[in-house]
Amino acid sequence: MAWLGTDAHGLERPPDLRLLLPAAAAWLAALGALAAPPWLAWLCAGLAACGALAAFFAARPPWEVPALALAATLACCATVAAVAGAHVHRTVSSAAAEAAGRGGDALFRAVVSADPRPRAGMPRPGRAEWVVPARTEWVRLDGRADASRAPVVVLASGEGWADLLPGQSFEARGAFLEADGDRLTAALVPVRGPPEKVRGPGRLQVFAAGVRSGLREATAELPQPARGLLPALVLGDVSALPESTAEDFRATGMTHLLTVSGANLAILTGFVLGAARWTRAPTWCAVLGGALMIWVFVLVCRPEPSVVRAAFMGSLGLLALASGRAHAGLGALCATVVGVLFVAPGLAASYGFALSVLATAGILLLVPGWTRAWSSRCPAPVAEAFAVAVAAHVAVAPVLVLLSGEVSWVSVPANVLAAPVVAAVTVAGSALAALAAVWPEGAAALVHLPGLGVSWIAVVAETGARVPYGALPWRSDVAGALLLAAVVAVFLLTRGVLRRVVAAAAVAVLVLGLAARCVPGGWPPPGWVLLACDVGQGNALVLSSGPGEAVVFDVGQEPEPVDGCLERLGVREIPLLVLSHDHADHVDGAPGVLRHRTVSAALAPEGFGRSPVGRLLAEEGVALTAAERGQRFRVGPWLLRVLWPEAGFTGSVNDTSVVVRADGPEMSVLLTGDIEQEAQGRLLHGPEPDLLSVTVLTTPHHGAGDQDPDFLSATGAAVSVTSVGRDNRHGHPAPSTWDLLERTARVNARTDRDGDVAVLGGPVRVAVRGAEAEPDR
Repeated sequence: MAWLGTDAHGLERPPDLRLLLPAAAAWLAALGALAAPPWLAWLCAGLAACGALAAFFAARPPWEVPALALAATLACCATVAAVAGAHVHRTVSSAAAEAAGRGGDALFRAVVSADPRPRAGMPRPGRAEWVVPARTEWVRLDGRADASRAPVVVLASGEGWADLLPGQSFEARGAFLEADGDRLTAALVPVRGPPEKVRGPGRLQVFAAGVRSGLREATAELPQPARGLLPALVLGDVSALPESTAEDFRATGMTHLLTVSGANLAILTGFVLGAARWTRAPTWCAVLGGALMIWVFVLVCRPEPSVVRAAFMGSLGLLALASGRAHAGLGALCATVVGVLFVAPGLAASYGFALSVLATAGILLLVPGWTRAWSSRCPAPVAEAFAVAVAAHVAVAPVLVLLSGEVSWVSVPANVLAAPVVAAVTVAGSALAALAAVWPEGAAALVHLPGLGVSWIAVVAETGARVPYGALPWRSDVAGALLLAAVVAVFLLTRGVLRRVVAAAAVAVLVLGLAARCVPGGWPPPGWVLLACDVGQGNALVLSSGPGEAVVFDVGQEPEPVDGCLERLGVREIPLLVLSHDHADHVDGAPGVLRHRTVSAALAPEGFGRSPVGRLLAEEGVALTAAERGQRFRVGPWLLRVLWPEAGFTGSVNDTSVVVRADGPEMSVLLTGDIEQEAQGRLLHGPEPDLLSVTVLTTPHHGAGDQDPDFLSATGAAVSVTSVGRDNRHGHPAPSTWDLLERTARVNARTDRDGDVAVLGGPVRVAVRGAEAEPDR
């Protein structure tokens, strides 16, 4: 019974495809209804219902079977479209949506629908710390409280929000904003202050929260990342999971392990049913025990898309067990899709639900045959583990490429290496969670046993993420997904010699793609000295100080762009990280720089250690030095001199930016941060104005209009590099500043137009993604 409610694959029966067409049609109908106006969804539902009735009454031999199949398909489409239209109508016509259309603040009462989660990114003053999914009960408009049961997303900061549990209600006042792109969310609601008039949670939610918090407290004895990874693997609780570990799992195609799904439920229900069989308990006891396990599983792990799918499929399995009928895995999966969409059509647009369903279908369809074929060449357990990993990855690849824009080849071996310990960790971790609820001290003493398995999984993910060129770039749109799906389908449907030819062609393309990325002449160009990373509206500059080593000046706002830039450059050692000033677009990408890299020291303005990024550096053991005019640092071939800020300066945050002159054997560079006219004027009339004359100028403040023309002219730069985002709302670079730069430098590059910009030594020249420009002087 290991298949119950799960991603199981032990059945040898032919797949039951009778419900495949209704399930696929219902899914498409839900997607269409969610994108259409409610009246159009209901009109289509009515037409589909009429078509279903016509097909049903017209069913006569010899076309009886296809007519009935058509009637069932149209009936499913009609039901899903009608329900989806009702959901959209309820949302768009709610008082919450009306408040969002009006704008301004409104008082409201809402019920928490999911656990509050920390907002992504570094915390900032005035930026919400928590994301709280909720459902409004009423919204006060025009002096009256209008009943409104509509989904909203509350963005909140301060005490009280993190402790809310699903089912609790609260009152707050916030600014209702339109939720663009989500037809089933009535509004985004930033609020200030703590929640008010909070009602106590129900007993069941208190029990579930106790289990989750008990496991977190027990794992406090473990070091990171095992401390945050064990609750994630067992309960899907990622609240303590380091962002770097989550990124490792994403890079190696192991993210599914962080989301509880059918695999978790398979292990737990299999354990219950195995115990019932071992004790020779009657069938009704096994069914009751399995149902109780499914109910507790959903309560504790929360009704996430993959959990809903697994629970619904498990319930069908229990029904089959109780009725004494054999269970057909694919048929149950299709019935699950239809049943879930009947109740929650919004899941049709959920990537999590799609990944869960596709992975299950791939395992059910492909694993039995592959396991039999491969068992002749290797032990059966190894063949089965490898078949499961390959089948799941092949099935979800077209959806994953929409999320990541790449095709990973390290995910299969990584999942194979992790698979043997996942089941043991799931059982031991679940037992530990139950023990922590009644005997916390005992759970803390025993946590190191599953901790060993979790540590192994973390090592696999980290090692896989470090593999150079572990993924190939791929189009991340619908066309790219369809192309990859076509390649997968051709491979699966061909046989014999033709399959070998297709496999050989795929391997050839893979090898050529890797070669194209590794051979000289790609990006970055050989001989690069300074490189401006395209991190959008932000700043991130890299000075090469040796093989695999560089000085980094600012890191942009998001971790991924700067991490990708440094990955392309092959940078693993950072002797010095310079953070010009505490603005998000210059420093919040620090987690991306710290990921799998050694940062020896950091330089930042006075008081930076009290900022969120400063605290992160301290946690990572990076020594932080306060920048002051006159300091000198020797890093590889570079002599770095701090020109600004001077001691005691108390100007704006931009004007306190660290300014560094870097002198190397082939060029000199002025790194300016966001200094504006006041700081520029002081540098121009300071004790050493001759130090402003350089080969390369990194344009201050992304080319904003607040520049001192004399300062730009004094640099006498042959090359200017402007770090700026495409179509940014600030209008950077300002036309007046760009005119000044073009009169000053012979070559002017900018990341919004050119992407990554490399300045090469020898004769100084600029490379911008395959094009080169050389200064006239």
